[in-house]
Amino acid sequence: MTANTGAGAWQHGTALLLVNPTSGRGRALRLLPRTAAALRAAGCSLEVSTTESLADATEQARLAPAGTLVAVLGGDGFLGAAAAGARESGAVVLPLAGGRGNDTVRRLGLALNPVKSVQSLDRLTVRELDLGLANGRPYLGVANAGFDGLANEYGNDARLNLGPFVYLYGGIRAFLDWKNVTFTVSVDGKETSFPGWLVAVGNVGQYGGGLRICPLAKADDGRLDVVSLGRATILGVAATYLRSYRGSHLGQRNVTFARGSAVSISASKPLNLYADGEKVATLPALIEVLPRAVKFLVPANSQAMA
Repeated sequence: MTANTGAGAWQHGTALLLVNPTSGRGRALRLLPRTAAALRAAGCSLEVSTTESLADATEQARLAPAGTLVAVLGGDGFLGAAAAGARESGAVVLPLAGGRGNDTVRRLGLALNPVKSVQSLDRLTVRELDLGLANGRPYLGVANAGFDGLANEYGNDARLNLGPFVYLYGGIRAFLDWKNVTFTVSVDGKETSFPGWLVAVGNVGQYGGGLRICPLAKADDGRLDVVSLGRATILGVAATYLRSYRGSHLGQRNVTFARGSAVSISASKPLNLYADGEKVATLPALIEVLPRAVKFLVPANSQAMA
């Protein structure tokens, strides 16, 4: 059983199936039996592990022998955690959709049904993908700071029992508090400051269940795509998000784009940085890229690849 250091097919052999029991409100656990059966039917000698935490996923992938297939059944944050361990071990990562958004799986061109992804193993190829580092924490998809994160935080912290209206409450509070927020962003040493709503730093470049916020991002080009939304009305913010489903928002006057290998972000008010949906740190933050750091199994014609 071997795995190429560049493009090539994975030769069937030992596989480790990592499962996040909390992903997708239990979706990963429900999919576990069929996914494990599919891996065994594909000829894999399989070990299954229901993980205890993101750190546990990183450690188990780190201890996997080089060339082992590490099938990761969970959400985007869980996938990024496993990829961090696989970077050290030389294991080959197979992303499987077990979360709610599954944005990295979508963008790489893999099936949203994990059983179908496993059944297509012979048609996938080993490719080396970049890994982003957000204040030293590895991520695959998008690191972001701005209005969207603040709205979710307010909704999650609400003490009132508002049911499905809790995120509307969070959005209203965030909008009222968003006045006079100025970002300072440096890309490879070139610094700009602007009043705005968000900054997104993309590797694979997709988040939020299909938002192609960094639509030109390639996961193996050794660079990060930086997309910022400047001054806008609340309706303009909503329109930007809607356009980002098609990746057509880069032409807006208040959207800026840059590309580089080192990005620093600070803001005039306290804001948190998220990466693959997980809270990483409070700004300021430094985001970097590790070129071709992790082996993945992906479709040969994946749009996320250069």
